[in-house]
Parts: sequence; structure tokens; C-alpha cells
Amino acid sequence: MKHLLKSMLFVSFLGLFLLPIGLESVFAQATEKNRVRLKLDYVKIIGQESYLNIGAIAKVGTSMENVPGLQMDVYYEWEGEEVAVGTTKTNMDGKSKFVLPALETMKADTSNTYTFGISFNGNDLFRKASKTVSIKDAAISTDLVTKDSINYVQAKLTDASTQLPLAERSLKVQVQRLIRPLRIGEEFNYTNESGTIIVPVEAGIPGLDGNLTLEVVLSDSDEYGTVKAVVDAPYGVPIIQDTSFEKRALWGPRSKTPIFILIFTIFLILATCGPIVYLIRNLYKITKS
Repeated sequence: MKHLLKSMLFVSFLGLFLLPIGLESVFAQATEKNRVRLKLDYVKIIGQESYLNIGAIAKVGTSMENVPGLQMDVYYEWEGEEVAVGTTKTNMDGKSKFVLPALETMKADTSNTYTFGISFNGNDLFRKASKTVSIKDAAISTDLVTKDSINYVQAKLTDASTQLPLAERSLKVQVQRLIRPLRIGEEFNYTNESGTIIVPVEAGIPGLDGNLTLEVVLSDSDEYGTVKAVVDAPYGVPIIQDTSFEKRALWGPRSKTPIFILIFTIFLILATCGPIVYLIRNLYKITKS
């Protein structure tokens, strides 16, 4: 009997020690943090800026949701170390654009490759995460050419570090538009051995004052990222401004209603209300008599 009592007391004490551990495990499982998935792309606009396109999403329940307000450190890697460049925060769409300093102010490795990274240190809701992208520096030069009354845009793609042409690379040529750019030329314009393409610009494309803003784009290259050159070309058809809005017309505002409609409307009102007024007047005379 004494042996059984001692065993029961031992099990009770053991349970008291193990209970907090079990509760801590259950609480930890209940407050498990979500995983953030980061997206990182490099974009360079010739003569303007280079920047990182950053995105953050996480699985919430059964769907993937954008993560706003995520604070991240931006850096580049050199000789195994992370050199800080700045910080950024995602907007309400879970995206951020971080403008980079000039590449000349940063250091590349022996293969002329730059490695950029973003790092999220974690918070109460999400675990820490990081993402890197490695790119080389590329350049696109453009020229406007006219042959046999046909307008062309000529572009040359080179490695900015070695100045060597980049052959067999697909470049897109497009016209800037407010919502979506207008593609021109072939679907795939591959550079030749000298890194050059020449694409005709179709006639009849409307442009402000007859000017078109052309873009030559190396898109989502695994080695160079996205590189874009922008050039203005006087190849468009001038947009004729519609001044009919200031004239009196059926499609104009109330203040620009055509005169004949105003006169006709007034006539209809008088023609409709006149007999009614006449009848009311006669009824009033009858009641008085």
C-alpha cells in the first residue's frame, strides 16, 4: 500500500513538471508564425535610374495575400559580407520600389556580377525571410534611322562592364501609352552578332505633337535583369485636339445647349401650359358667377 502511494505521488509530481512544458508546446503551435514569400527583380532605365521591384505575399488561410507595411533592409553582397544600402517598406499592395545608388558606387565580384538582397527580420505575425538577385550591368544604345521613306529604330545591346555586344538576346520595341504599351515589330527581335536589332516603326501611330516615346526593353533576363532604353521619335501622326466641347452641340454640357433646342423647348412649355392656364381662369370665373 505504501509502495502504491509513493508511486502515485511520484506520478503527480512528474505531471506538475511536465504540464507547463505541454502547455507551452500547445501555445507555440497555436501562435505559429506565417511564412513570407519575397519577390525581387532588378530594373534599369538607361540614363535615368536603377531600382529593385519588391513584392511580399503570404498564405493566409487558403489564399495568398499581399503583405503591406513589411519593413526590410536592402543590401549588396561583396566578399561574403552584406553592405547596407537602405531600408524600404511595402505599400498596401504588398509592393515596394527601392531606387539604387549608381552601380559605380557599389562593388561587383570578379565576374562583374552584383548581388542585391532584401532581408525581413520577422515580427509577431511572420517569420524572418530574405531574397537575393544577381545581375550584370547591361547597356542599350538607340538610333533613329530613315531608309526609303520608312522609319526605323536601331538598338544595340552590350555588356556595360566589358563593352562586348550581346548576341541572340530578345528585345521588345514598344510605344509608351497611358495604360499599356503598344508593341511594334516582331514578337521576338533577336540581336545579331554585333548585338544590334533594327525595327520599323509603323506609320499612322498617333502621338502628341507627332512625337512617339519608344522603348527598347530587355525583359526579365536571368543574367541582366530588365533593362530599358527610352527615346523620343518624331514618327507619329499629330493628335488633332477636339475643340467641339466648347461649341453648342447635343453632346455638350447644359451651358452649351443649341439655341434651336432652347427655343423649341420653351415653345413646347408654353403650348402645354397655355391651355391649362386658360381652363383654370374660366373655372375661376364660373365659381365667381
